[in-house]
Amino acid sequence: MTDRYFQNNYTDYNSETYLTSHNQLIPEINSNITHWIKHKTHKLERHISRTDLSDTTVYTGSAGIALLFLRLAILFPSEKDNYKSKAKTLIDSSLEYLKGKRVSFLNGDPGPLAIAAVIYNDLNDQKLVNKYIDKIISMKNDALSDSTPDEYLYGRAGYLYALMYLRREIRNDIIDNQLVTEVFEAIIKSGEKYAKKSCSRSPLMYQWHDSEYLGAAHGVSGIIYLLLKVACDDSFSNLQSYVQSHLIPTVEFLTSKRLPSGNYLSSSNSTSDRLVQWCHGAPGFVYLFVRAYETTDNKQYLDLAVDAGDVVWERGLLKKGYGLCHGAAGNGYVFLDLYRVTNNMKWLHRAIKFAEHCLDYGKHDLSRTPDHPDSLFEGLAGTIYFMADILNPTNARFPAFK
Repeated sequence: MTDRYFQNNYTDYNSETYLTSHNQLIPEINSNITHWIKHKTHKLERHISRTDLSDTTVYTGSAGIALLFLRLAILFPSEKDNYKSKAKTLIDSSLEYLKGKRVSFLNGDPGPLAIAAVIYNDLNDQKLVNKYIDKIISMKNDALSDSTPDEYLYGRAGYLYALMYLRREIRNDIIDNQLVTEVFEAIIKSGEKYAKKSCSRSPLMYQWHDSEYLGAAHGVSGIIYLLLKVACDDSFSNLQSYVQSHLIPTVEFLTSKRLPSGNYLSSSNSTSDRLVQWCHGAPGFVYLFVRAYETTDNKQYLDLAVDAGDVVWERGLLKKGYGLCHGAAGNGYVFLDLYRVTNNMKWLHRAIKFAEHCLDYGKHDLSRTPDHPDSLFEGLAGTIYFMADILNPTNARFPAFK
């Protein structure tokens, strides 16, 4: 298995002090990471001119880098206007190349359109905000079509995330509750239908490309994580009954997919224990179990999240690279989420150690070069996003997912 990841030689937590009395990272770590961010951001900006602008997606294209700049604008207030301007320039170019295909936030038009709406809302241009949101709403029928998959990366769950992103970043009434309810219930009904067809022991089951994927990007854990998030939103009391009838029983089913190592199967028909990355395996399950714990207050789910986090600590420094989807930065976010929910300094320590690995960006003997080396989910932009969130760990959130 070590062909997939570097051996983790970092010492585990031993009562180190990482935060000041004001809950900020101690100056030495803060300055090292801040210097790295500025250096790598300048490098990223030099490369943007040769980015394929026809790739407009959040996942590998210009919209993802725009999302990074919006995050940097929040975390570095002194450069807020500069980063917001760069985000606007990138998103404006993205909008010129939209293809009218796919309904998800990460790999479809809703991502760039939603980010554009947020940017122009900040500029008080309500006409353009309405234009971009109307385009997202007009994709409703495609999102609800029986031919649309349910998974997060390309499918209906990704459309649901786009709707919730707009409500969070602008205001709740910008997207009607009824639309969210329709998409939510379409995902439930689709999962019921396939579970019955496949004779699954789970009340909900989904497939993508003829496989019952279980991870965050293409599979059940990512879908259920998002449905729990929506159902527990105070605005959707009409959906809360699904928590006990469908969602938690599906979480219980997923616990049976745990491997002896503590990792989780990537799909129902797999026996492999190779993948430990956001899109497949233990990292995505951490978010699901944390959400289940926060929903039910059942410590069993927190224990499962902690156990999965231990797997990521052992096997998460991936030879694939430093990115979010399948790299060290994406795996490092697991520790930030566990730190948020437990307030246990061990998890911040582990996140910082993965950040130290990323400080040596490009110096490791990787097994492959990313197809999109500057992008949010495969390359440098995503690593910068993680490193920036390390500076403010209590507010860190995995981009375009949390």
